[in-house]
Amino acid sequence: MRFRKITSISIVLCFFVLAFTGVMSYLVNYTRTLATFHTIFGFLFIVGIVIHISNNLVPLKTYLYNQRVNAPSSLSLGAVAIIILLSMAIYYKASPFPQIMEFGARQKAGSINKADRTEFIELQLEAKGELKIEIELLRGEHYWHPQMAIWLEDSAGNFQESLFVSHATAKGTFYGGRTKSNFKQYDAVRNSGESFSYRRVDALPHWSHKRGVQYADGLYAPPPDQPLPDGISGATFADSFILHTTTAPTQHAFKLMLEINVAFDDNEYYSEFDFPDDEVFHNGTGQLGQPSLIYEASIDLNHSKKYYLMELVGHGHHSGQSGTLYTDLSKLTTALEIVDRVLVKIQNANGS
Repeated sequence: MRFRKITSISIVLCFFVLAFTGVMSYLVNYTRTLATFHTIFGFLFIVGIVIHISNNLVPLKTYLYNQRVNAPSSLSLGAVAIIILLSMAIYYKASPFPQIMEFGARQKAGSINKADRTEFIELQLEAKGELKIEIELLRGEHYWHPQMAIWLEDSAGNFQESLFVSHATAKGTFYGGRTKSNFKQYDAVRNSGESFSYRRVDALPHWSHKRGVQYADGLYAPPPDQPLPDGISGATFADSFILHTTTAPTQHAFKLMLEINVAFDDNEYYSEFDFPDDEVFHNGTGQLGQPSLIYEASIDLNHSKKYYLMELVGHGHHSGQSGTLYTDLSKLTTALEIVDRVLVKIQNANGS
């Protein structure tokens, strides 16, 4: 009896902690401490519930199964039906669930802008249209000088325009290392005091293939002699940032896309021992690592919605040989901690 009392009290306390941390996660900016509280007490709650169920198997069986008619009880069938209907409504984004999440996004956006804005690097790109886009990226634990591309697609997924591309990718001047094929040239350049650079075609393959510009050597990454314009390129952000840009979309509904990649983040699935026949992946530059991450936000200007949280939708090809978006993220580890979240604000020039 004493053990049952301890279990019941523990379940109640875990419930209050989970309720508090859940509400806080919904209304304020994510923090690792808050997530740790929610996770640990969530596991304790599961253990407590398992013990509670084992202590109450007899009455639970009575609730779930009606022995008089030899069939599941109406209460259990009703509970299952409610769970199924609720799950379908959430999955298919039936009202009011999108509105509930949008309210949370607005609350987070407000708290971030008021409390943490001074901690962000800000960059204003030159104006190209009447629609203002503010992209606010909060770095994760494994954010380290990433290559990045931000662009627009129409609702069908067709490329529209690049909004921002990291300088090294935009100019084709990613600084590399000594390889079997370039060691003579590399040593000569290094001894002269200059920097040796090359095009890292595996950095942002989804963006480069979506852009659809294939150069004379068959690659899609811009070469040094055909760089992208200065107006859409900039230095790699060393920390969390807010990017201000504008556009003139041709449709009310479109997609905002972001691809990001960090070098030197290899793991057990993307290492020197993997993909032995892939020469691009094993080019000796020391850039072996996990593939790029791809984020997406579907925007509809016909709605009054101003804030969007970008969703992680997949990753790029590990050596950049195709523009395929791969949705299986099970083999990614530290790459999933490059970004904590990306918040987007949409506003017309008149403030609406």
